[in-house]
Amino acid sequence: MSHFPPPPQLPQKVGLFRRVPPAIFPAVLGLLGLVAAWRRAVDVFGFPTAPVDLAAGMVSLLFAYCLVAYGAKFFFRPGVMLDDLKTLPGRTGLAALFIGLMVEAAILAPMARGLALACLVVGFLGLLGIALRVLVQRLSGTDTSGPVTPAMHLVFVGFILAPGAALTLDVVTGTLPWLIGYCAAAAVVVTAVSVRPLLTGEGQPPLRPLQVIQLAPAGFVAGAAMLTGQTLLGAISLIWAAVLAAIFLVRIRWLTEGEFSGFWSAFTFPVTAFAGALLIGSQYFDMEVLRYLGAIVLVAATLYIPAIAYRVLKLWAKGMLAAKTNAAIA
Repeated sequence: MSHFPPPPQLPQKVGLFRRVPPAIFPAVLGLLGLVAAWRRAVDVFGFPTAPVDLAAGMVSLLFAYCLVAYGAKFFFRPGVMLDDLKTLPGRTGLAALFIGLMVEAAILAPMARGLALACLVVGFLGLLGIALRVLVQRLSGTDTSGPVTPAMHLVFVGFILAPGAALTLDVVTGTLPWLIGYCAAAAVVVTAVSVRPLLTGEGQPPLRPLQVIQLAPAGFVAGAAMLTGQTLLGAISLIWAAVLAAIFLVRIRWLTEGEFSGFWSAFTFPVTAFAGALLIGSQYFDMEVLRYLGAIVLVAATLYIPAIAYRVLKLWAKGMLAAKTNAAIA
């Protein structure tokens, strides 16, 4: 009888781009959000624009490559997207893909208005399609992704990224207050349903990082509300974001007890949303304390977000991310 342990299970070998995991997109969304926050810092602090524009170009190229990779998978078998929507990592990743297009629209707006407008429309309609499908599945009891987690913010509240791009492009601005109001209400509902593990400390370690996503809608709603002149909503959302950020800072050990996984991308884009909201608030309310807090959060985010994104993309390159997230095969 052999006393040697069985060999480790290797990732399944498939054709190039046939098993691109949607879980790469939350990490890339974190990089896009970081660039967008630095764009805001340029306005607030008067930093040189060249380094930020260079970073924006690099991140945009990375995002474009990821889009082409997943687009090739979709071309091989269009139904693969519906299969990816059945799992929590797949659904979260696809929502992040379309949200990323809306962020990219705001980044591209000063340089390529037509392309930016296309990104905004595709991103908004794509996320709308996911939200409607998930809503129908939830109401009919046929959803297979498990209980509600904070990742559901991406599906139902991700539209909050549209106002920033729409204002930059000067399109459909009259409907933005209604959209922001819907996103704020949806964020309250999702938070109420999914925040229990954070309060009780009973969440499974691998899923705990997802709780940080609670910070994203608070930050994005605060920023969008202030940009559209909704002072009360902006102030309330910014205060709520600050409370959440303090809680997460205190609970950081609890949040990181599990091993590294694609879910650690939840430590990226919500923090950039908070940094951006603080910087917008410093201009809107003319408060120096918000200005310096925004700078501290942004610098801290810059120190670790690229590292998390690198590790996630490295897992993709090794074929491990697809296996761990049960990505569908085209």
